Amino acid sequence: MTAIVTKAVINASSKNALKSGIYANKLLEGEDPQQLQNTIDGLVQDFNVTNSIGYQLAQELAQVMLRMTRAERWRATLISAHLAKHSTRLEFSNQLNLSVLGVASLPDWYFNDSQVDRGRAQSIYKAYIEVGFLIKNHSADRMMRVKVELPDLWFFVMGKSEATAKVYTFPERLSQYSTKTDPVMRLKDLQNHMLENYINEILWAQAEDRYEAVLDGLRAQVQMELSANTNLQRDETALHRRKTDLIGQLIQISRESQTVQLSANQSEADSAQVITYKQTGQAAQEIGSQEHTLTAVDISKPKQAQPKA
Repeated sequence: MTAIVTKAVINASSKNALKSGIYANKLLEGEDPQQLQNTIDGLVQDFNVTNSIGYQLAQELAQVMLRMTRAERWRATLISAHLAKHSTRLEFSNQLNLSVLGVASLPDWYFNDSQVDRGRAQSIYKAYIEVGFLIKNHSADRMMRVKVELPDLWFFVMGKSEATAKVYTFPERLSQYSTKTDPVMRLKDLQNHMLENYINEILWAQAEDRYEAVLDGLRAQVQMELSANTNLQRDETALHRRKTDLIGQLIQISRESQTVQLSANQSEADSAQVITYKQTGQAAQEIGSQEHTLTAVDISKPKQAQPKA
């Protein structure tokens, strides 16, 4: 007979399992045992597990889910490794008509989907456009209104700290990019500085859609190669099947548990109805007997004549 395990016992046993290191040989470096335990506890709650067999199934399902997560992580690692190859970056440069001599200097954020670096590239490109506009439309008044009219250029030169603006003006900060006194020449030196030091950011932002399309194609290529790997596909298929099977078993156990509970509740309700019926019948019989006795006594007594007026 399967021993019934209450939720309190389950929680206690799970904590003891963690303390004893029962999962140590099932986790890889960097994986959190508490996260695995949280998954088990969540499955126990979702499927309303109340016995030891169900708890063991929940543990196994959590392990299967962990291995599926590993497979997804390994896929991402393999794709990143493919994009890091010199041959892949050479193909990337060829498709975009970039100089193949500069393949080695391409930034890693081109290939790692870093949204922070992509946002930074867009800001630098906007600042580059704005400095070109300011060169063509220079005036002393506009130089004093750069913060309002050309915000990306302002932040590129002044930074995001308010303390800098309290000490220096925008024209004064241009001195870090040029030693010339003419403000327009200073702006042109700033423009050249941006081209020399941020050419990758500017090129990316100028044709971001094309760059992303080429990268998507390179990622798809390695995805197809992985999909053709029979060993990898066999392992992933086995995991999906085992996950489906375990979920089915947990659902069945949950239904059986609910059926047993409903039967027990119905039995208790039926017992309560029988007891109530017997008590009610007995009480009615006693009341009927009492009324019958009272009636017999009343009949046996002669009626007294009422005095006439």
